[in-house]
Parts: sequence; structure tokens; C-alpha cells
Amino acid sequence: MKDQKHSVLSVGNVSVDIKAYSGEDPVPGAYRDGSIELVPGGVGRGMAINLKHLGFPSAVCSVVGKDIFGDFLKAGLEKENIGTELLKTSPCNKTALFSVMASSGQPALCVYSTRILQEIVFDDPVREYLADGNCDILCMDSNLPEESLADFYKYVSDKDIFVFQNTTAPDIARKSLPYAKRVDLFGCNEFEAAAILGEEAFPDPACAGKIAALGFRHFIITFGDRGVMVYKDGEVWNEKPFNPSYIEDTVGAGDAFASGYIFGFTTGQPVKRCIQYGLLSARETLHTRQTVSEFLSPDFLESYTD
Repeated sequence: MKDQKHSVLSVGNVSVDIKAYSGEDPVPGAYRDGSIELVPGGVGRGMAINLKHLGFPSAVCSVVGKDIFGDFLKAGLEKENIGTELLKTSPCNKTALFSVMASSGQPALCVYSTRILQEIVFDDPVREYLADGNCDILCMDSNLPEESLADFYKYVSDKDIFVFQNTTAPDIARKSLPYAKRVDLFGCNEFEAAAILGEEAFPDPACAGKIAALGFRHFIITFGDRGVMVYKDGEVWNEKPFNPSYIEDTVGAGDAFASGYIFGFTTGQPVKRCIQYGLLSARETLHTRQTVSEFLSPDFLESYTD
């Protein structure tokens, strides 16, 4: 894919994260002072905007509700110059929402409402968009309905389209396994890898071999503060993380890593350099409470030296 102009279609969740945090100890039935933020999120949105920042014309295929959250998300995508011709508005379902409540020293609690994602389908507008050659990189979110996932992979089975498959979450990590041989790049974290394998995942060749045995030829597994492992065509690379000076939020760091890696790979960089691009992108995202960093750019990544 070296020295070509690439365009991206990111298929998946576009949502709003409602993040509440209090530094006070939780007391049953009591109100607590804290902060509440509305942060646009979702794998579909995150991959599209990250890759747009890295120089790839990008569009998103998803569904939002006819509500203030849907208007908020669509306006934000258009401000980032993300193509929204395949962003539908549901007549009946509400925009996908994630509500996260965190307290100092306590596990975070999450409640989500994502029924609307069942409306992401492979229909005539999507088929025509792809047939017209509007993208040659497809970023897939495992939040898609089973039938839609199957339809997308059936279409690309004989097409020259680079497919990145995001596992998205441990409970849906296995959904893309039937299509492993068609996936060009597979991405997951250690918890999603554990859900796929049915055992704890480690950054070692044995673990890589087990994932490869499922049919994946090229994949990324992130291990938090243990770094990242990449497998490609029988070879394994392990890299330590680029520790940030501070962390505002970890949400979106995995998507950022994948975006930086894809930028490197599709511009013909060696794997080690691709990993460095991914780690830089993830580190920048850890510095913001947003799910994407406004500072990502090709010049930023290419200016990195060992």
C-alpha cells in the first residue's frame, strides 16, 4: 500500500460518553460534589477522526438518534470534515450513550444504551459508496450486528480493500473470528485477547501463536503498562510503552494506537516504526479527556526520532 493516496470508511459506534467523577468517598443515598462532562466517543468516530488528523480523507458509517446527542455528534463530525453521507438518523432509537461514574479509589461503574447500533446495516447506499471507490481502508467495529458484519465481509472478500478489525470489548471480541483470514490488521487489548483465547493473555510468542492459529496474519495486542505486541506473518515484535508524564483518561488510547500504526503501515514504514507511531498516538490521547487528540498529525509522527 506504499505511496498511494488512501481514504477511510469507519463503520461502527458513534456515541456520547457522560463522564461523572467525584473525589469524595461514596455514601449510600448521599449527593457528592464532582465533575460531569459530555465527551463524544465511539470506535467508529474515533478511528475516523484520528485517521483524518493523520491525513486520510475519512467518512463514517453509523446511526444516531433524532435528539440533541445526535445533533451534537453530527455537528462535531462535520466540523472535523468527516464524511457523513452514510451517517443515518434513526426514526425510533436514541443516540448511543455511555454513562460512567467514577470515584477516587473505587472501580468505575458504566451503564450503556446502544440498541441503535442494530440499525447499522450493509445496504444499497453503503454498497454504492464502496463500489464507487470512495475508500480503500475499512475500519470495522465489532459492535455491528452479526448479519451486518457478515455482509461487509462478504462484499470485501474479493476486493482490494484493507480491513482493520477492532475487537472493541471483551464480550464481543469473538464476533469477527469467522472472518480472520480476510482481516488485514486485527486489534485488541489484553482483556479482549483473553476473552478470545479463554485464558490470560501474555506478551509472548506462545500467546501470539495461539491468536495466529485462529487465522489472523497481522495483529496488535496492547498490554497497558506492559507495552504492545505485534505479530505479522510469523514474526513477533514487543515494544515498551511511551510512558506519558501524566494521564487524563485512557479511553480512546487503543484506537489512537491502531490509527498511528495504520498510518505507518500504509505509508510503507517497517513494523517497528509503525509501532512507534502507534505508541506516540496513544500517548497523546492519554493527555486529554477527549477520546481523540487534536495534536495528532503526520508531521508530529514523522518528527519522532529514537
